[in-house]
Amino acid sequence: MSLGTQGRENSEFLPALDAVRAAASVETAVFALKLAYRMDHVTFHVAKNMSARVEEPYIKTTYPAEWVKRYLVQGYVAIDPVVQQGFARRLPFHWSDLELTPEARELFLDAERYDVGTTGYTIPVVDREARRSILSVTSSRPELEWRAFIQRHGTELAEAGHAIHRKAMYELYGELHHFPHLSHREIECLSWTAQGKDAPTISMILHLSEHTVRAYLRSVRYKLDCSTLSQAVAKAMQLRIITPP
Repeated sequence: MSLGTQGRENSEFLPALDAVRAAASVETAVFALKLAYRMDHVTFHVAKNMSARVEEPYIKTTYPAEWVKRYLVQGYVAIDPVVQQGFARRLPFHWSDLELTPEARELFLDAERYDVGTTGYTIPVVDREARRSILSVTSSRPELEWRAFIQRHGTELAEAGHAIHRKAMYELYGELHHFPHLSHREIECLSWTAQGKDAPTISMILHLSEHTVRAYLRSVRYKLDCSTLSQAVAKAMQLRIITPP
């Protein structure tokens, strides 16, 4: 997503976008974004495989170390509606629009004790390889003022999110970060192969014909430039397209 020419010329935050792009790492990029937009905090969170599951996440944040430690120890990622909705949606959302479970309400109350900001906004990012991440920003601005701010600068923040996502992909995958796109079905078939299932068994599990399963697996080998399925499984795990069984 990019700003129009007029929006770029009028944006008082254009230097912030330049700072994000020029940042040496994702960590320095989130701190640059926080400073430029005068946010309470900025967090960037990547799902570590392309099926959008969120275990073992990659996170860079400006949150206090005490809150990060508590969040992890309490296992809040399993009930955090920002994370769950962020990796399920494609459009940005205000945290105040989320429907909270009693457990999620307790999480938000706990977070307030650590001064992480009272209002939040999350931008999902999905690239052409179907890799997902979310950029979340928080502030102590009153709700109406916050929404007006997001309405004015949401496009810029989205552009920053995509720029940080590209940095994160390079940090995670290095020169391999531009690998071919695998379809959802191809990933499913390869995941079951990694668990030792053969084509007839996978066809029954996924309710597909055996011919279709074999076609998906041939396509996977071609896209990953591998001569065998074992090589394809190993390469897919290296790239975090699939997780180990």
